[in-house]
Amino acid sequence: MQITIHESIKLVIPKCRLGYVIVNDAVVRGTPPSLAQEFFKLQAEVAKVYNMDILKKIPRIIAVRSMYKKLDFDPSRYRPASEALVRRVLKNKGLYYMNSAVDVNNFCSIKFLLPFGIYDLDHIQGNVIYQLAPEGSYINMSGHTLSTNGKPFLSDEIGVFGNPTSDSKRTAINLSGRNLMSVIYADEEVSDDELEHMLEFTAEMLIRYNGGRIGEKKIIYA
Repeated sequence: MQITIHESIKLVIPKCRLGYVIVNDAVVRGTPPSLAQEFFKLQAEVAKVYNMDILKKIPRIIAVRSMYKKLDFDPSRYRPASEALVRRVLKNKGLYYMNSAVDVNNFCSIKFLLPFGIYDLDHIQGNVIYQLAPEGSYINMSGHTLSTNGKPFLSDEIGVFGNPTSDSKRTAINLSGRNLMSVIYADEEVSDDELEHMLEFTAEMLIRYNGGRIGEKKIIYA
């Protein structure tokens, strides 16, 4: 599988990068108590450091919102996954615990304040391209049919599946998932060293709570 960034993205974000980690032979399970404890601690730290009034002033949040605006993707209407998660924490709404893979991904998204996506490789066909999608639709994680027109998406030979706001149900990770791909949608302000650190941390967390082995870990440049 090859992952590339399409010209439609490069034109508006010349320094666009994606970071990804592939974990093979994983065993996805319900949320382990130790991961839930780590998550509870992280949420307490986030609530202590941030609040709703300063959220939009945080440099990383600003940078991700800027990335969205360059893609003509309204961050107020389509909130970056990372910001949406932090908002839930700050509003005391709590987070949804899904499974040992999705929860690690959400943990990393909150920790690094960047959109993360995690996908079942066994439901991805052929090469993957990150692009502004043509007119069409997809079914999101909640089962709703949404438009793809002009929005940034990861796509394979079947169609779109990954988005920094809302992923497709087709490639969702459940307890039968064995081959996982976690993707970081990096803004232009993130250095390569920072992105490498995030990938290392994500890989370590995925292996710790899901077992398996690292199949690949890489940064994709525009």
